[in-house]
Amino acid sequence: MGARILIVEDEQIIAEDLALRVGALGHNVVGFCISGEKAIAVAEDQKPDLILMDIRLRGRMDGVECARIIRERMRVGIVFVTAYPGSLLRDRPHLAEQEICVNKPWSRPQLEIAINKALGQKLSGPSVALPDGTQMGRQR
Repeated sequence: MGARILIVEDEQIIAEDLALRVGALGHNVVGFCISGEKAIAVAEDQKPDLILMDIRLRGRMDGVECARIIRERMRVGIVFVTAYPGSLLRDRPHLAEQEICVNKPWSRPQLEIAINKALGQKLSGPSVALPDGTQMGRQR
């Protein structure tokens, strides 16, 4: 049985694609949210094992702020899935050492490795390079 995963993404097509990929990896999607406010409520209700979180969301807060609030309230892994990785690191450099990010568009191996890392599983095999040439996963 796979992990219970909440998808927080403001674009429906991307959320549906993520759900298909998550299902193909053997995990279960427990919900979809387009705003940080809704994500907080669903996370508290569903208690997912992992959240795939876009940085840009509808509503008053972005994904980074939403993740901060969720982590204050519960222990859950979060993987940022974003088309704007530069803005994440430029605007919030303290996150470079703390977060797992997958750049859009992602490949199945990138997504699978990020999910497994976030769930705390040990992986064998090489790291995967992101489209911008950096290595995916936690920076050291």
